[in-house]
Amino acid sequence: MKLSLDSVAYCGYFYQGDPLTLEEVIERAHRFGYAAVDIFPHRPMAFPMDVDRDRRKRLIDLAGQRGVELGAVEACTNFMMSSHILTQTQDKELLFVRECCRLAADLGSPVVRILAGFIGYFMHEHWNLGYSNTAMHSRNIDVSTEDDYLRQWEYVRKGIHEAGRIAADFGITIALQHHPPITNSLQDTIDMVEEVNLPNVKIGLDLPLFEDQSDEFVRNTVLKVGNRMAHSHALGFRFKKSLMGVYGFDEVLPGEGIENWPVFFQACKEIGYDGYLAYEQCSPIIVKGHKKATIEEVDRRFAGGIKFLVPLMKEIGVYEHRAAQEVVR
Repeated sequence: MKLSLDSVAYCGYFYQGDPLTLEEVIERAHRFGYAAVDIFPHRPMAFPMDVDRDRRKRLIDLAGQRGVELGAVEACTNFMMSSHILTQTQDKELLFVRECCRLAADLGSPVVRILAGFIGYFMHEHWNLGYSNTAMHSRNIDVSTEDDYLRQWEYVRKGIHEAGRIAADFGITIALQHHPPITNSLQDTIDMVEEVNLPNVKIGLDLPLFEDQSDEFVRNTVLKVGNRMAHSHALGFRFKKSLMGVYGFDEVLPGEGIENWPVFFQACKEIGYDGYLAYEQCSPIIVKGHKKATIEEVDRRFAGGIKFLVPLMKEIGVYEHRAAQEVVR
């Protein structure tokens, strides 16, 4: 398993300050000791239309000089139905997926990560107005009978199937990450991949998003996914609680959150997973004084994350390092 640095953290969304270029992120990955950089294919980082052929070659050359691989292309997608029949956004998503696959193929990246739908981490305001599944709009008979959910599921499934066929033309594996609102759980994600039923459509299996961190659940889930595991992320969640229960979360370093990393890594070893584990910082970093952190805090977390992950991965026997640089600062 190779540690990758997910470039989304340096897009300027979650800290005070300007975004970095992908070239600058590659330099940081080299400095901190990461084996790879995951590419965020959105502005301001690496939207495919902004990365012409010459720049793609320069990125390959720079990464090679620094001993850093170009890992997964981390596309944020939404295959759900549009709100108007004449503006079907899935058509545009498929064009975007095609260009992400072309970018991945040009850069030597083996995987494009996708999402079935996207609303952030938690459910939208109508999530509890249906029955057992997320409601897609306000309560009515359609919601009450879950026809809205089933219609969206079928529509998203067809879109992911087409995305997989597009990716196959480029020799790319699609990794579907478990993420609400359509793939609301790990089992939903496994079901979606099984129903799509294409050999190159697999699963991005992220321990921080597991609904249960018990030894049994974590191990059994990884073993159940098995060779369909195509990508993974590392981060830490610490929940915020009040007298009324959980009301939010803070993103913290791996090892400081709720995640059961030892059991996860051992299970990954059992299934022979040898892909990327991308350290991702993907929510606002609020520091003392109730203000957003600076980029120096982002750097500190990437340097600190590798200090936790590498020794544990080595102990369990799942760490693959670069011969040119095995430095944990």
